[in-house]
Amino acid sequence: MACVPKSQRGRLTPLRFHITNRDYPDSYVFASTRQLGDILSLTLRYESITFNSGTKVDLPSEGVVIFTGPNNAGKSQALRDILGYVQDGIEYGGTVLSAAETTRSGSSDDAQAWVRDSLSVKMIDGTERVSVEGWGDVTPNDVVSYWANPPGLGPLTRTFVLHADGTTRLSAGNAPGNFDYRVDSPSHPLQRAARNPDLEAAINSVCQAAFGVDAFVDRYAGSVIPLRIGTKPPFQHVDGMPLQGYLDALAALPTLETQGDGFKSFLGLMMQLLGGVHQTLLIDEPEAFLHPPQARLLGRLLATHARDKQVFLATHSSGIVQGALEADVPVTIIRLRRDRNTSHAAVLDDAAVTELWSDSLLRYSDVLDGLFHDAVVVCESDSDCRLYSAVSDIVQSSSSDRSMQLLFTHCGGKARLPMVIKALRAVQVPVVAIADFDVLREARDVQKIVEALGGDWGEIQTLQRVIASALSDEGRPPSRTAVSEAVADRLLTASDPLSRVDIDDIRKLLKTENGWDRAKRAGMSGLPQGEPTAAAETLVSKVDEHGLLVVPVGELERFFPQVGGHGPSWVSEVLEQDLHASTTGAVHEFVIKLLSTARRLNRR
Repeated sequence: MACVPKSQRGRLTPLRFHITNRDYPDSYVFASTRQLGDILSLTLRYESITFNSGTKVDLPSEGVVIFTGPNNAGKSQALRDILGYVQDGIEYGGTVLSAAETTRSGSSDDAQAWVRDSLSVKMIDGTERVSVEGWGDVTPNDVVSYWANPPGLGPLTRTFVLHADGTTRLSAGNAPGNFDYRVDSPSHPLQRAARNPDLEAAINSVCQAAFGVDAFVDRYAGSVIPLRIGTKPPFQHVDGMPLQGYLDALAALPTLETQGDGFKSFLGLMMQLLGGVHQTLLIDEPEAFLHPPQARLLGRLLATHARDKQVFLATHSSGIVQGALEADVPVTIIRLRRDRNTSHAAVLDDAAVTELWSDSLLRYSDVLDGLFHDAVVVCESDSDCRLYSAVSDIVQSSSSDRSMQLLFTHCGGKARLPMVIKALRAVQVPVVAIADFDVLREARDVQKIVEALGGDWGEIQTLQRVIASALSDEGRPPSRTAVSEAVADRLLTASDPLSRVDIDDIRKLLKTENGWDRAKRAGMSGLPQGEPTAAAETLVSKVDEHGLLVVPVGELERFFPQVGGHGPSWVSEVLEQDLHASTTGAVHEFVIKLLSTARRLNRR
């Protein structure tokens, strides 16, 4: 193979990385036999997968499909089933999947050309042979035969599909054997990187982004081609022949095999994605061994380089999901839930994912963590989450029932509750929403929440009108008791002497109090007796069926009125005094109701 002239080196950019080749002597820079970014003559694509529940999911021809869900939902098995169906065809009996449809493009002639372009071809006893992973040395016609005769690819499967579990990821970057570039084709990413400086630079770029160190191919290690970690020494040579000092400097640097598991797993995956011939990657728990920031980066990189591939991920990491969503590629999220031997799948396709991710509040919140929990409890504020989560821990620790894996998250107010609820319910995450009593004040607010939870607004509309009519009365002077309690609460946090802010706040307490003010402070007990109270009791019971819990005492701070303040400082004081640890009281009973609702919704 001819060397690449210096004038042409900058044009060799199949991976769209800007490369400078000043560190390579002419005799060691070679053009790749295969431009890694080119469209392949043979393509294999998964068109759809069908779960044993009967749910069929159509798949994009490129991009990322992410399997999420609680433990033991079938995520890893789904990857094994995807591999099994393309390998054995309809004869394969899946556990989570009942079918996987694939399509192939490329004629027998295309297959012959692909063999020579993508596999390592060599002469054995005068006969052309190619090395196929898991199959051995076979003739090109053997490969063509399996390609041209569906349904299963048989031993050719692992040439097109990489199944990367924890074991294979750790060894994916091990140094391959050296080869004679004049007669053999590269079969490993590092062999390709040894001949393609663009690929080598891409691997180094990934290593720098993730770990802050350089990585480069050692072309002078003898029988193997390792990846060295560290600053590359200046090339010292005479007429292109390396000096011993340069070789010693290379040998002194560690190889990828000597690094930690997270380092090896990360680079092993990325090398296969950047420099492998696989068109489909099945990656089980890519976040294993990685810290959260690196997991998010890996998710973004896997998605970014999946533009001409199909990448399937099974993950427990919201960081992987967030990283993938940051890349400009199609992303499909499939949440699995197992009911005995049946796997149920809820799908959030690329359009729905894009709509969800466009909201800044959702993008920078922990809502996506809900994909990996039994249920999500959505509150108005972070203070609500802190108290209810703390009380939930107390209640569940003393219960003989299996602990619910709950995510407590907030959405920044009542107005955003419907958006978060819809996003989570789209992938069948059970949702419990908690709102202060005044959520019932505006019909449109409670309607949006109830309908987002799948409820029928028509059956509670009249009840809401009764409540709103009773509480929307004209203002009247506040009662002596109400003023006394409010002033006492405010004085607990006031300065001595009183500041201007303290004085203004106390003056506001003397203003006219309306019905909704009383309901906010007292909840159900602030309603007029008779029809309004009966309507509220019925409405609260009905919305609870769908997952909306209305705070019965009005607002969070009324659970412990003896504690002054509001919001974060109030919650901190309650927790410091261990008031939440009591096994009796209104908040304890309310959280028991919350857990009961979450369990019921989780069983649907």
